[in-house]
Amino acid sequence: MNKKSFTGKNLEPSKISLIQSKANLTIKNNFNPSLTFRRIWTDYLSYGKKWAWMSLFFSLFGACLQATALYYIGIIYDQFFMSNDQAIVNCFGTFILLLVTSVAIFGLNNLFVYLNSIMMIKLSEQYLCYKLRGDLFSKIQKLPVKYFDLNASGEIMTRASMDVDNISSAVAFGFVQMMYYFFTFIAVTIIMIMINFALGLITIAIYPIFTYCSFKFMMMVAPYFEKQQKEVGKLNAFVEERISGIKIISLFRKEKLNQEEFAVINEHLTKNSITANAFSNILTPFNVFFNNLSFIILTAVGIYLVIIGAIKTDWGIKAYQSKSALLIVFTIFSRNLTNPLNQMISGIPQLMLATASAQRIFNVLDAPEEKDEPNAVNIKNVKGVVEAKHLYFGYDTNKMILKDINFIAKPNEIIALVGPTGAGKTTIASLITKFYNITRGDLLIDGKSIRKITSSSLRKNITIVLQDTFLFNRSIRDNIRFGRLDATDEEVENAAKLAEADKFIKYMPNGYETIIGANGVNLSQGQRQLLAIARAFLADSKIIILDEASSSIDTKTELDVQKSLKTLMKNRTTFMIAHRLSTIRDANNILVINDGMIIEQGTHEELIQKNGFYANLYNSQFKKGVQI
Repeated sequence: MNKKSFTGKNLEPSKISLIQSKANLTIKNNFNPSLTFRRIWTDYLSYGKKWAWMSLFFSLFGACLQATALYYIGIIYDQFFMSNDQAIVNCFGTFILLLVTSVAIFGLNNLFVYLNSIMMIKLSEQYLCYKLRGDLFSKIQKLPVKYFDLNASGEIMTRASMDVDNISSAVAFGFVQMMYYFFTFIAVTIIMIMINFALGLITIAIYPIFTYCSFKFMMMVAPYFEKQQKEVGKLNAFVEERISGIKIISLFRKEKLNQEEFAVINEHLTKNSITANAFSNILTPFNVFFNNLSFIILTAVGIYLVIIGAIKTDWGIKAYQSKSALLIVFTIFSRNLTNPLNQMISGIPQLMLATASAQRIFNVLDAPEEKDEPNAVNIKNVKGVVEAKHLYFGYDTNKMILKDINFIAKPNEIIALVGPTGAGKTTIASLITKFYNITRGDLLIDGKSIRKITSSSLRKNITIVLQDTFLFNRSIRDNIRFGRLDATDEEVENAAKLAEADKFIKYMPNGYETIIGANGVNLSQGQRQLLAIARAFLADSKIIILDEASSSIDTKTELDVQKSLKTLMKNRTTFMIAHRLSTIRDANNILVINDGMIIEQGTHEELIQKNGFYANLYNSQFKKGVQI
């Protein structure tokens, strides 16, 4: 099960220090909607300018068609009110023509709305989501290990899936509607002013105030959506971790505790979701009230001004013969003016959610990458001499995890690291691989400071075999070839034979082509270890790190593992992290680590004779009946 738990009780002291550190790798809270919108356009949507401009054209043209159709409906009303019964009969053909024209225009408008949505879907998927997912995955591979210690994998997964989908939906659908309704609002406004300048100004006079208030309110609500998405990430991280550790949870009967912890996180998410949506929905009743108020004001003021003769029916491009028709047309236009505004306001929560999601993604994209020093060089022809000189390391500079570490390891030597849990054994291995940068002192590879060596060339010469190795849901051959991707099939099979893995592979259903399932679920622990060792043989690195590589397996398989490890360690520099001291009795040098310091070192016999910490630890395993 992952060491990182909801309560943090199962974390090693060094990991607790890591989480409590003030490193700037954690997710930032610098939400700025306007800057986020701008970045989405400049970094992604601008690459699909052709489709963006086509979408804008379709939105604009559709809005103009909408306004034109309303204009023709106004003509129908004017003709109707100024005609008697006989005139209506005589002009029936004209009415039908105008009605058919209006219907045709509305139909054409819907066609342009559909084409607009197609343009935006292509823009969203091809230029935004495709590139955004690619950039995010590429960035994740460049982030230092420290980032993944500070941020749960489930939360990072939320950014690559749910957050990207939120942006896609907003751009492909929400933004399309926003553009269309915005242009419709502008087009209807222009037509109203052109029909009758005075009534047009009265109708739109109040809208700038309403728009300003809505925008300010939108900016105020935006952080609540950012917080909501953050809680979604926490929930996903919790569920992902618990699913990964479901066997341990069942074994220790922690289902009730998990349910309680989930309930707390779920409650936080629910509260934040309610808050975000409750605030955003304040706009809806406010919008309805404003629309009704503007309709009443237009009707009352318009009737009054027409009655007193303050407004003429010929103040525009169309000389209306009927004052009643003019007022009815303007009330219709008023409704068609407020409807786009309603739709734009109702789309704000979706845009705010998308903006919050985009900001969360940008926080990952902006995280500091793993970088080599400017003068770092590729190391070649590695011999495998590793030397630590007064080495210090701390996740927080105020608290050192490793203190004054000194040792030298040479080819064909085994250096064992032993000590209590959390003493710093795995941290030393992480420094050798440059997963973390040393704080003080130095670590030399063949006499060259690790700071001056590029991470890629260093790791090319280091292979790690873990207690719980990771395997991919691919074939056995592909998993072994991961040690060296350009290896031939023959080289892969030779590596498997050296690792004693060929013994079980040949009995698999499809041999080397057998798919082993997610993380080797179809294999035993020992078989997974043998594949990891085969991978190490294929990599042929000069420095080997074994982290409890032969534990948690049956006795028969352990003999195969031990045999393959002895072959693997020949002519290589080997660091062996072990709790079972029986596995390190042949080590050339045993580093006994406690509280981040080397308190003893020497061979097994030398340390037993000292009768110190190591001797007590070794003898305690006899007393507890531990297999040694």
